[in-house]
Amino acid sequence: MIIKKKLLIIILFLMFIIYTNLFNSSQKQRNYFKENQNNISLKYNNIINNVNKNYKKIKIENDVLSLIINTNGGIIEEAKLLKYKKELNSTELFKLLETNNKFIYQIKNGLIKKQYLFNNLNKIINPKFKVEKKNNIIINNKNYIFVPMCYKDNNNNILIKTFILKRNCYEIKIIDTFINNNIIPIKLSYFGQINQSIDLPKYIIKKNLKDIAYSIDSEKYKQITLKDNIKLNLNYKFGWIAMLQKYFVTSIMPISKINNILYNEKINNNVYIIGFQSNFINIKPFEIKNYKTALWIGPKLQNNMEILSPYLSKTINYGFLYFISKPLFKILILIHNIINNWGFSIILITFFLRIIMLPISKFQYIYLKKIKILNPKIKKIKKKYKHNLEILNKKILKLYKIKKINPLLGLIPLLIQMPIFLSLYNILIESVELRHSKFLFWINDLSSKDPYFILPILLSITMYYVQKTSNMITNNSINKNIINYIPIIFSILFFWFPSGLIIYYIINNIFIIIQQKIYLK
Repeated sequence: MIIKKKLLIIILFLMFIIYTNLFNSSQKQRNYFKENQNNISLKYNNIINNVNKNYKKIKIENDVLSLIINTNGGIIEEAKLLKYKKELNSTELFKLLETNNKFIYQIKNGLIKKQYLFNNLNKIINPKFKVEKKNNIIINNKNYIFVPMCYKDNNNNILIKTFILKRNCYEIKIIDTFINNNIIPIKLSYFGQINQSIDLPKYIIKKNLKDIAYSIDSEKYKQITLKDNIKLNLNYKFGWIAMLQKYFVTSIMPISKINNILYNEKINNNVYIIGFQSNFINIKPFEIKNYKTALWIGPKLQNNMEILSPYLSKTINYGFLYFISKPLFKILILIHNIINNWGFSIILITFFLRIIMLPISKFQYIYLKKIKILNPKIKKIKKKYKHNLEILNKKILKLYKIKKINPLLGLIPLLIQMPIFLSLYNILIESVELRHSKFLFWINDLSSKDPYFILPILLSITMYYVQKTSNMITNNSINKNIINYIPIIFSILFFWFPSGLIIYYIINNIFIIIQQKIYLK
């Protein structure tokens, strides 16, 4: 009995010590809570107090970009480009992002919360934010606009999503600030994703939405189509994801240095999602954590995208001749900055390229003259050995060898010309700077076909004269009827080519005609 009493006293004593420690700890936590709550309120009081209005959707606008954001989740549901029209001569602005019953193309980002002490996931994906103003437009005396949206959960935790737009810029920064107002630590994961419909309505098909691209530590640039059944589950720390279309791109990249997982999925086989999610990070009691993200919603501007993120400019698809297209485009920009007309810029760069190729053209002319001198001898060989093709070819090759002539060298100018031609074609169909660019008279868009097909006809005329002068030089024996049909065939093929490319070809042909006439004299 005495032993039991002693044990009871010991247990009560231990319980008293534990209770005292817990009380002191709890008192410290309460004091810490008050101190940190004061610090939090001092730092974010203006934001929290001002964002007391609940709008369903708000507009954020600078001088180049207009966004519609749904406050239920902070989703960017619409993006209009204020300097680009939907179609040539249209009054309607080009809409890059949009959300309706028929089509979804939007950006979504936020936090996923997990509490330590409870065995359940509390997802903060679609919080109902409150905002201060309904419309937020950048004004003349400011270079930036900051639009905070605030959400407070049942546990008094606060999430502030701040959108930052810069003047004359398609880059958007989003800062998600989470304030843990409890004595319980929280685990947070950050995510960002782009959602897009796979089945496109007729009015959307013209936008050429087709590919996604990403850049991560292990793969600097990768591009795949929406309909590819490729399942992504890749770990990375630095990089970006993007959805591509002709002339425009939508990209999202985490700025905060956190390990992420790149993922993609399909919802109901109609909405494609590409996104990233960070590892869960512990948020201590009363700690404030910021997650930063950068977006690019706009045209494929090479120099600007290179500054924003490495390899993002590769979304401008110049094909396998990118090493020619890039410097050629930079020269075009330099010329355009001086004369402010893309059509004349193409004409000047054509003259510039032809002047560079003058030594090669002269070399070609000399070879053609040498072959012309050999033509009588070649005719005799053909006549003599017309029934024995093997000996005929050997004799002709021997003659070329004696005279130190290689007929293939005459193709050098053509081999040089074709890559330039293809590079310029890629520039015209991929560079947004040339979209809807006017030249003269009826040419209102150098990146699309001639509406009256006048340029293809002019091209066929110049091609005819190029062949005529070439025949005078080479005394070619090819059937003249076939030669006469070639310009007509090319003219038909070029009906659907960009006007800027046909202008280049016409000026190039005019230069060749003048050059050949000079050589003939």
